[in-house]
Amino acid sequence: MKKFELKLFHKIFIGLILGAGLGFVFSIMGGEENVLVAKFVPILSFMGDLFLKLIRMVVVPLVFFSIISGVANLGDIRKLRSIGIKSILFFLGTAFCAVTIGLVLAHIIQPGAGIQLGEAASSVEVKELPGIADTILNFFPKNPIESMANGEMLHIISFSVFIGAALLMMGKRGEELISLIDSVSEVMFKITDIVVKVTPYGVFGLMAKATTKFGLKIFGPISKFILTDYLASMIHIALIYTLVLVIFGKVNPMKFYKKAFQTWLVAFSTCSSMATLPVTMRIADEELGIPKENASFVLPLGATANMNGTSIYFGIIVLFAAQIYGIELGFKMQALLVLQATLLSVGCAAVPQVGLLISIALLTSMGLPLDGIALVAGIYRIVDQAHTSTNALGDLVVATAVAGMEGDLDREKFENGGMFEKVSKAA
Repeated sequence: MKKFELKLFHKIFIGLILGAGLGFVFSIMGGEENVLVAKFVPILSFMGDLFLKLIRMVVVPLVFFSIISGVANLGDIRKLRSIGIKSILFFLGTAFCAVTIGLVLAHIIQPGAGIQLGEAASSVEVKELPGIADTILNFFPKNPIESMANGEMLHIISFSVFIGAALLMMGKRGEELISLIDSVSEVMFKITDIVVKVTPYGVFGLMAKATTKFGLKIFGPISKFILTDYLASMIHIALIYTLVLVIFGKVNPMKFYKKAFQTWLVAFSTCSSMATLPVTMRIADEELGIPKENASFVLPLGATANMNGTSIYFGIIVLFAAQIYGIELGFKMQALLVLQATLLSVGCAAVPQVGLLISIALLTSMGLPLDGIALVAGIYRIVDQAHTSTNALGDLVVATAVAGMEGDLDREKFENGGMFEKVSKAA
């Protein structure tokens, strides 16, 4: 009999459950105010912070070299144009659907109805809402080196695309440099494999710390907001993602979700699309049959620009704020919200708490009170888990759909890849 061996996603899931369980116990004991619990919290913080720091260490060079390699190996500049246009259209289309789903559910569930804010609602610093022109300009760096040092992913991606396209246009003269970049890209993937092995321990630390802090208090006055957010994310995945996979990717969605579950799990645990990217790229290649050159372009771009979960939140938070004060939003204003939130989801930078920051600007631009943000800010980490996992899963959905439309998807690997393939080779 073959000895059973835990796969990585099994270990991550165990880390998630154990971390959440320990955190709830610590929360019941009084959280960080308990002397005994206070001694363990720094250890949990260290485990989570070490994991995130290792991911941040590898993500910039991984994205930079993998995008250059992916673009340069497309073989034809027209291929880049085709994949790029399809990806952006999917990002915009699914974001549009996500905002709409969030609005519809917020109308049905009424998460802001019956909430009394009192006088304690804190003021929040307002961030200026970027226009369409600023959103487009923000894709391009003034200084690529400075952008790499600061981890500005939109800038890194656009600069990498230019380098890859230039090498592609150089033909034979660029082959030696492409070969070198391919080798460096492979090195980054190997380093990533090492870092990913730390994921279960990092997830344990992050979840234990989060649930120690929030505990059962999250099931308070804004439980309906959390319910609306999670339910909208589930509907978006079950409906929109499934339709995209069936219609455009022409693949079995159940097989896809089974293979992509590890991406969802890491994103849910870390609340970071960038932290999930190394896992996502490995699954795309080994499990789903998406060519490396396609995945190396679409997935890093999606981790920055494809934010369906955040789009859902934009729709919900606006109606939540309006319902708190009994403000009626007309159809025209809601239609403008859908368009504005769709553009924002593609244009906002992939930084922690970005949805919270942009929603402040969104509410301000619509003349709505900001007091509701004070309530949501306290539990944003909880709802952001739904946002980020939906975002990361969406990146794989788009990459699969684009590869299917381009005729590049290895359907045999999609059907039989992963564990089945390994068992066959072993036999």
